[in-house]
This record gives sequence, structure tokens and C-alpha cells, in this order.
Amino acid sequence: MRNCIKKLVDATNIIDHAYLVKGRSLAVKPNIVVLLYALANDENLSQSKLHSNWLLPLSTINTIVTECRNAGYITLEPVPGRRRECFLRFTPKGREFADLILAEIHAAEEKAMRETLAKFSPEFVDALEFYAKSFQSALNLDGDGDDA
Repeated sequence: MRNCIKKLVDATNIIDHAYLVKGRSLAVKPNIVVLLYALANDENLSQSKLHSNWLLPLSTINTIVTECRNAGYITLEPVPGRRRECFLRFTPKGREFADLILAEIHAAEEKAMRETLAKFSPEFVDALEFYAKSFQSALNLDGDGDDA
């Protein structure tokens, strides 16, 4: 059992490291890659959701949002009914930049998933998701990310 857990944790760390190294090779700060990636996959991304789901400190989020706004990559749009919360939105320039930065990452993800699914069944992904939720539950965490 411990060997399986170690292999899973090691694999997760390898994946995280690959994203980090690729971002650096593109001369983009790792946390900006996280922002671009998250925003490319979530049309309703707010700073608080970025904090909860991606575990970035609020001070880091404020810094990267400011940098991306100043570069003309994103805008902030108030969330209806939430006084201090804003959705992050790509500008056309930002969408183009994100597509450029994320193209190789997405291609590598898809290649790796094709290779994985050729060897294992699609239930592989379901099993990993199940493990993640079971682990979270076993730690008595509610799943909103604020426990970090």
C-alpha cells in the first residue's frame, strides 16, 4: 500500500515539476502560467477561486493579476452581487498570449493522455479523481481549497 502511495505522490510531483520547468523555458513566471492555464479553462475565474482551486497565496495572485493587467492580457469584471470580487477576463491580446504559451503544454498533456489511455482504460482518470476526493475526505477537508 505505501509503495503505491509513494508512486502516486512521486508521479504528481513529476507532473507539477514539468509544468514549472516548461513555464520557465518559455520565460514566463510559473504563477503566470498557472493564471493563464486556469483562466483558459474557466470562464468564471475570480481571484478568490484562483486562490481556492490553485492554492496560490492572495499576495501572489494580486501581483500576477496586476502584472497581467498592466501587460494588457486581462481585465477585471465585477461579479454581480459580490462587492469586492471580480472575474478575470482575457483581452484579445491576452487570449493570444495564453494560446501561445499553453499550446505546447496542451499538446504534451494530450499526447501523454493518449499514451496513457492506450495502455490503461479511461477509468484511470476516474480512479485518480476518486482517490483525490477520498484522500481529501479522509483528511476531513471540505473540498473548497480554503483549508490550505
